[in-house]
Amino acid sequence: MSSDFNEISASSYRNLNLGYLMKRGIFMDNIKTLKRLFNNYLNLNKVLVDQAAIAVVPARKTGNLPISDLDIEEDYIYYCFTKFTKTMIAIENLLKNELYEDALILVRSNYECLVNAKSIIKNDKMIDHLIDYKLGLLNQKKYDFVKSKKGNNIWGKISPIKDKSIEIAYISNISQIAEVAEEETSYKYIYSYLCDITHCNMVTSPYYREGIQYTYKLANDLVLFNVLLWSIYFNLKFYNTLIDSEILEIQELEDSVLDILISDQIKVLKFFEDEEKRIIKELNAISDEEEKIKCREYLVVLESLKRNAH
Repeated sequence: MSSDFNEISASSYRNLNLGYLMKRGIFMDNIKTLKRLFNNYLNLNKVLVDQAAIAVVPARKTGNLPISDLDIEEDYIYYCFTKFTKTMIAIENLLKNELYEDALILVRSNYECLVNAKSIIKNDKMIDHLIDYKLGLLNQKKYDFVKSKKGNNIWGKISPIKDKSIEIAYISNISQIAEVAEEETSYKYIYSYLCDITHCNMVTSPYYREGIQYTYKLANDLVLFNVLLWSIYFNLKFYNTLIDSEILEIQELEDSVLDILISDQIKVLKFFEDEEKRIIKELNAISDEEEKIKCREYLVVLESLKRNAH
């Protein structure tokens, strides 16, 4: 691992780089475990999509059959899960080429797939925001943004074109969707970290340099660890979403998902518990008060992520 990278990580817990305090042997064993879980989930995801992900609405439209809100919700969840799975395939290909930072950027995309799907399970009104309002704003077919006095769009407020007296608070940005999905914790800590990687945030410059030399050749195992951990963390959450939505109608597939949820959530929680133990050990060894505060804050983050891991 890059010494510069560890120097920044050790002095700042903001970036949530889990794994940097692990002993090398334990660290590499954990990567092997995470790789195995990642591959298992990707294989199961492919089976779930191939066997269960049916686009009900287009078929019902073709047959002039009635379409219920549940049909639309099921389609939307499977759309999100299919997109999630295809992005995991892209992540897998990037990992093979040791392009770990770019894989981490795609993990951010999969977080958005998760919270979009989960939001409509938590609030059945979200299907209007994610489908009806969004599609209705295209070419102003059904809705338009409310205008300011200067004629500018007021983002977050829309009206039906046929009745401009009605104003609707339009939920469209990822922070609002995450809140509805009850994923405020993951948004606050994990998504912000993934955004740092996605955008040109200078705090992540050690991902792209060795000492004073910028490089596109650096393959940082710590980044690999985080790609795998957060991919698995979000995938388990998506499995819970599929179960909660009750759209897995093939019993064998539902059993496979439930088996993983029962066994693997404990395995993932252990990564956080081990991290807590290492931070506590570091906390007991340091005297600098600022560093102690950072350690304590980081422990709060880890505890929050443990509670949010399902």
